[in-house]
Amino acid sequence: MKLPFSAALLASALMAPALSHADDAALADTLKAFTRCDASFFSSLNTHHTAWQAYAPIKQEKNFAWIAVKNRADRKANAVPVSAPAIAGLKLLSYHDEVTDLGPLGLFYYWGFIVDGGVDEVAKRLAPLVDQPGALIKGDVEYTRSELKVGEGWQLIKPQPGKAPGLRQVERVLIVEPEGKQGTQSRVSCSVQGGINAGLLARLRPDIAPADYPRTVAEINISDVEVPATVLQRLDSPLLQPKFKALSYTYLSKKGDGSKDLPTTVTFKAEGGLLVKNEVYGRTFNVDRLTQADLIQLKSKMNGVGDGRVLQTRDAQVNVPASWTPGQTLTAQLHMVNVPGKPTDKPIDTSMTCKVGERIPARQVFATLTGDAIKLACDQGDYKTSRVFIEDLGVALTLESTSSQTHYVNEYTALDVVR
Repeated sequence: MKLPFSAALLASALMAPALSHADDAALADTLKAFTRCDASFFSSLNTHHTAWQAYAPIKQEKNFAWIAVKNRADRKANAVPVSAPAIAGLKLLSYHDEVTDLGPLGLFYYWGFIVDGGVDEVAKRLAPLVDQPGALIKGDVEYTRSELKVGEGWQLIKPQPGKAPGLRQVERVLIVEPEGKQGTQSRVSCSVQGGINAGLLARLRPDIAPADYPRTVAEINISDVEVPATVLQRLDSPLLQPKFKALSYTYLSKKGDGSKDLPTTVTFKAEGGLLVKNEVYGRTFNVDRLTQADLIQLKSKMNGVGDGRVLQTRDAQVNVPASWTPGQTLTAQLHMVNVPGKPTDKPIDTSMTCKVGERIPARQVFATLTGDAIKLACDQGDYKTSRVFIEDLGVALTLESTSSQTHYVNEYTALDVVR
């Protein structure tokens, strides 16, 4: 039976709250899934796509859906407006989806929402949606839940703001942070960051196409990468030949504010007129290098951080004076590449000029050193160093380094030589 016009309106009005309530529950279910920072967010978007498609651009693929931005790799095209009513008290303004490759610091994938309200208010409203609200820890200006990938699972860890995970580990983070300078909006993001491989990304982010997965580069040993013979032929200066079999020393770097870094230990082994060098920076990482006199780098590899590749000097133009006469200059222009290479790699070109200064007793650098130390003022663009060449050893030591961001003074605390 057809209802009278007025009765039809009444029935529609009675049904509207029920439909609205269903939509509210669907939107809240998806937002709760979002706080897990895994694929369940995209599954929930698929389940409730009818409710979401009225408020954001939704795309579907088999059993998942996502809010589509134009280009997650472009800062001008990685966000879209969201017009949904308040969900669990949270008014969503836009959705962002971005990816950044920071090289040795790791890959960073972010996805989430700009929300109306300050961080304290937003975090308070978000907490009931989080499976473990107590894991969302307040920092200086943000709230963070941090997890470290351990085996096939995730382990809650203390948030480490400002510290990049590198390529040897993976972190997953839920963060509420200020958006803009007014304090009236917040950014609620999920992030997976660090040494992310295709398999992990496929499990967490089904919305990312396989063609956009990160490529895995096999790690190699520094000894597997040969320095070109044409480079070695240019390193024949008798002035830079080592006069020891092995050398080790430890130094402390004092910053401009007076604080000191942890001790750094350096070891050298002389091989064929070159120096095989290892620098140990605490327990975190170490660096292997092949150098001449610790002035001209031929190859290097970071261990413990970085992407496991070797930086190789492919070409070198070196000019070494015949003697350490004050006012003379030592110059080196190096053309370096990462091995193995990536399609997006760019070569690294660097130049160094060292001006020869006065002679001082080497014991002024360290008490057990003999002979003279020749002062060298070296300029590598933004990076400037004050060094000394220890004549009895045939190696340079750095006393002071300055850049636009840092200033360090080195204090040598131990030194041992095997002749």
